[in-house]
Amino acid sequence: MPVPVECEYGKPAVTDAQKRLGQTLVDETRAFTEVVAVGIDESVQRDSPQGFRLRLERDEPVFTVKRVSAAGIWPPDLIPATPADVIAHCEYTQVPQALVDKLSEDIAQNLRAIGQKLHESIGRMAGRTSDTREAIRRRLGCDEDEEAARTACSIWLVTFDLQNDLAIHSVALQKAGLRRTSELREGAGGVLLAEDLLGVWSKIEAVNYSPIMELAVQTLKVSQMVPGLSDRLRELERLSARLNSYHAKHMYNFAGELWQRLVGDREERAAYYTKPEIAELLATLAAERFATKSADELANLNLMDAACGTGTLLGAGERALRRLYTRMGGTEPKLHRSRMENHIIALDINGIAGTLTAKRLTDLDITQDYTRCKIAIVTHPAGSLAMLDPRITGVTDVLGFGGVAATPGLSGEMGLFHIPHDSIDWALLNPPYSRPFKGRRQATKGLERLRALAKRRGWRMGHGQAGLATDFGNLCNIRMAPGGVLSHVLPLNAAHGTSWQNWRKELEKDFEDILVIAHASADRLESMSADTDMSEMLVIATKKPSRPRQWQPTEIRCVNLTHAPTTLAQGYALAREIANLDSERPQGQLSHGTHARVPQTSAGSSWTAVGQRNADLIAVCVHLLHGQAYDPDTLKTRELALPMSTLGELAESGPTHHLIGYPKGSKPLGAFEWIPLSELDVKPTQQAMWSADGMRQVRMLTKPTHGGTVVDPELARRMTDQRSQWFVNRNLALTSQSLAVAKTSILAHGGSTWNGLREITPAHAQCMALFFNSTLGMLAWWPYGQKAQKGPRARVQVKGIPGLPCPAFHIDTPSAKRARLIASHEFDRLSQLDLQPFAFAFQDANRHQIDCVVANMLGLSDVHDGEDELVTFDYPDPSIEPLLARYRRLFCHEPTVNGRQPSVLKALATWEDETGFS
Repeated sequence: MPVPVECEYGKPAVTDAQKRLGQTLVDETRAFTEVVAVGIDESVQRDSPQGFRLRLERDEPVFTVKRVSAAGIWPPDLIPATPADVIAHCEYTQVPQALVDKLSEDIAQNLRAIGQKLHESIGRMAGRTSDTREAIRRRLGCDEDEEAARTACSIWLVTFDLQNDLAIHSVALQKAGLRRTSELREGAGGVLLAEDLLGVWSKIEAVNYSPIMELAVQTLKVSQMVPGLSDRLRELERLSARLNSYHAKHMYNFAGELWQRLVGDREERAAYYTKPEIAELLATLAAERFATKSADELANLNLMDAACGTGTLLGAGERALRRLYTRMGGTEPKLHRSRMENHIIALDINGIAGTLTAKRLTDLDITQDYTRCKIAIVTHPAGSLAMLDPRITGVTDVLGFGGVAATPGLSGEMGLFHIPHDSIDWALLNPPYSRPFKGRRQATKGLERLRALAKRRGWRMGHGQAGLATDFGNLCNIRMAPGGVLSHVLPLNAAHGTSWQNWRKELEKDFEDILVIAHASADRLESMSADTDMSEMLVIATKKPSRPRQWQPTEIRCVNLTHAPTTLAQGYALAREIANLDSERPQGQLSHGTHARVPQTSAGSSWTAVGQRNADLIAVCVHLLHGQAYDPDTLKTRELALPMSTLGELAESGPTHHLIGYPKGSKPLGAFEWIPLSELDVKPTQQAMWSADGMRQVRMLTKPTHGGTVVDPELARRMTDQRSQWFVNRNLALTSQSLAVAKTSILAHGGSTWNGLREITPAHAQCMALFFNSTLGMLAWWPYGQKAQKGPRARVQVKGIPGLPCPAFHIDTPSAKRARLIASHEFDRLSQLDLQPFAFAFQDANRHQIDCVVANMLGLSDVHDGEDELVTFDYPDPSIEPLLARYRRLFCHEPTVNGRQPSVLKALATWEDETGFS
């Protein structure tokens, strides 16, 4: 499709581009909704034609690009662009994303209607309804009849699309007499017949294309007797013509777009859909790591997606490699055929996913026939994870071959294609995140044995509580060649969660140049996930030339986006900007976020900077975890009087609520049944801090929430011996809750939100409670939370509680003694203060008092004369309050803290106006 491009020297020709909006070409009806505005470096004016051509051939960044549409101008800042970038922007502009989205939704609505008609027609088949429905369900792996009919229509639609493309572009199939659907219809008196289609489709299968044709042929064969089938096929043919009218299939995965709109149980199928713009960002950025390779080397890179879904990631990866191949001077016209037959590996447990992946990859170059492929539906009970067994080197259930042998091939003898160790150059993947159920159940069978086999041979990423994603990390690591690139879409809690510690440790040990891109938004509409309420991140890393024996200190580069890309063009532009970051700069700004290099000094520790928007705040948190207070204004640091330790050094946490009991009305579990105290007439003997109550739990000295009746007497006796007066809030909701640690006036049990702290002295407990309820304490706590669920949370896994960073209040030094003395002197007073939720810390005068006391405990106040001297002062402390105010402001500006809640943002803006903060 035509693309208008306006150019001028100096800056992009935005004004001229805006004038083109709404115009049409002569004899065209489609108006331009998007225009590319290009700025040419003024130094080019002095070039000779030959000199300018050399600049273009070297792909120098002599341009800047802005995309102009009715929605506005993007990007807001000038980003240097090479000739390849300008070409890419022209590609993306051929069909604007808004038109693609509208077309996909329109076709999806039509497909729903056609599928419903097919379902109803099957219901009218005399005596054969159940057999036909069962046959379609079985071949498509669907649980519901209506979904099976709808899916069958989707498969036929993409097959019509393939048939019509091949009839125009495939020389071999033209010689074989392949006809378009319109020609078949005209030859049958205007009717599209199933038997005619099956005859034509057999010609396509004779060349190959079996991964696409197999399900289409099977489902059409069992549907031939359905009343009105020809009418449904004619309706699908019209939809196929609409799809082709946009000439954009090489750019957009329409099959994937339709799938994610039509299938309602993707969670149960583990078929989450990667947004195309996120795929473009990840694939483009990861492909840049191959930029030093020659065209021949690029042509032979092995690319694998072991949970391929609809092929969105693989399609983006192949397009990124092709751009790089062209940039490196590659000209082989049969590149796509060679790569389809030998170098693209796609695995999934779902036959529909494999079919749509094959269609996506075929669309990238319809002019090249391929006679085989490496797209397989893995029928092993553990799916692709069967390859955690190092003895397994092959895959046999390749689409189009009907499953020649039981997956997988052993010892390299049985597999139709092999995936030996050290053979994968690029692992591009959005793995299933958690333990499966229903349609995903097969992916867990036998998994523990496979994990044990991998662990025995030194592959230790897998962790059952973190879910299947860690196992796929192990799989990619096992099969990846030295120098290979791992690029995964992962939940954000992979950066922070305790259960992901082994995964982080092994990634840090075996890989280098680790890059993490996050967009931790409280707004699902801006999430990088198409299906979940989880915040996600992208991880790209290069495998080291040789596998080290031990973990070594390393650095993680974190990029935190203020806005996730919403179009393919934005994903591409952001990737190019990130790829061109100065590797020597420790931190800085991007057009859409910040970046920072963060040292990892202990194996598998939390990636503290991931998900934080402000580079200054990242620096503050990193320095704090290393026992320093950092001033982002003066760039100076100051040592804390105490080294950093962990909560586990001061206390023992637990037991968990699974042993303590269950709330009334839920499934019986543990020692007690718990009932809210407000519902009880008599105060019970056993009480618990079971749940969070943001309205009432506003003081550090608080009251239990529930009373219990004994369910298991023996277990209840044991639980009673483990009561406490000190509790940590592991499900801390920053916008509504005020307490991270609380004390009860009586001994009480913990609960689902509050975990009891035991084996702790009152002096240590007072220090810890003051610290974690201060802004300094929350800056240490917050990066360790699993900010993966919807809403601004600082949730910590039960096993992660002992690892929360905390100053070493327990050690025998004058500074620790002084800190304990200050805490004992101030705790009773401060525990009576009403606190606002943490997200309002900037304006909470009572929390400011706690902040000043904690700063004094840590030796940051300048008002004392000696380490052993107890000093009290009137709030605020003039020596430290300005720095604490900056900390609070940075913290409360984070979306993962304020949740973008209007009440918080309005109060924050008012406070900044009143205090003069800009």
